[in-house]
Amino acid sequence: METDRTMTRTAALSALTVLVAALSLAACGVSISPATPSPQAGGTTQAGPAPSSPGGAGTAGATGTAGAPGGTGAAGPTSNPSASPSAEPTAAQWKTYTDPGRNVSFELPADWITQLVTGKDAKGVRVEVRDTSGDVVATLQTQITGLGGACTPNSMRPYTVISSIPMQIPSNNQGAAAVDPRFVYRVIQGATHFYASYGITDQSAGKDGRACMVYNTVQSKQLGIYMFGDVLQFTSAPDGSAGLRAFATLANAQAYMNTSEYLNVQRMVTSLKSLG
Repeated sequence: METDRTMTRTAALSALTVLVAALSLAACGVSISPATPSPQAGGTTQAGPAPSSPGGAGTAGATGTAGAPGGTGAAGPTSNPSASPSAEPTAAQWKTYTDPGRNVSFELPADWITQLVTGKDAKGVRVEVRDTSGDVVATLQTQITGLGGACTPNSMRPYTVISSIPMQIPSNNQGAAAVDPRFVYRVIQGATHFYASYGITDQSAGKDGRACMVYNTVQSKQLGIYMFGDVLQFTSAPDGSAGLRAFATLANAQAYMNTSEYLNVQRMVTSLKSLG
């Protein structure tokens, strides 16, 4: 009997201790509630490509050695902008374009349109992508010929790679300035403005942070020399090259990366696939 009374007193004291602790916590504004189960990992699936982080793999401002042979470095001197919480949203709905010959495919916003441009060279593909305003935001072209040109050291001007995102697209560039294929957003300094361009490349534009002729192209056996970007090439002309965007400062050029237009273009271009 004495043992039962001792156990009863012990249980009562334990319950009293818990009650006192709970009242003390409540007085301090702390509440105790039962644990709730975490949401199940995996979520739901939806038809069509879902909105994703802009550009997929890769990091804006990726660092590396410009012009490393066979290289893994970035396509030139890089800036390193920090992620901004004020970035505009990308398109909610996307579709996939495949050319008639099934050479390439890419994703684009559902309300953008593609226009297949026919030319003399039947081997190549040229597709213009237009936004809802009807403006051409990017051109995809394969089997490009007729490239060339040279520049003198005096025509070199400072340029910066603001964003560099590696891509899994074919490239057989073995030149001294070769880098792994990638999407790049680059700026060259003019007389009064900074001129910006985006596209794919597999070569560095110049040494020591200076360039005079920059190509948005990749070369491969399957697609020949090909491009997917705003312009095929641009130069160090003091007043800029046709088709480039002009910004008063480098910071303004970086801020453009937070716009829906840029983020949609970045996702579109980095979704490019070779089907050959």
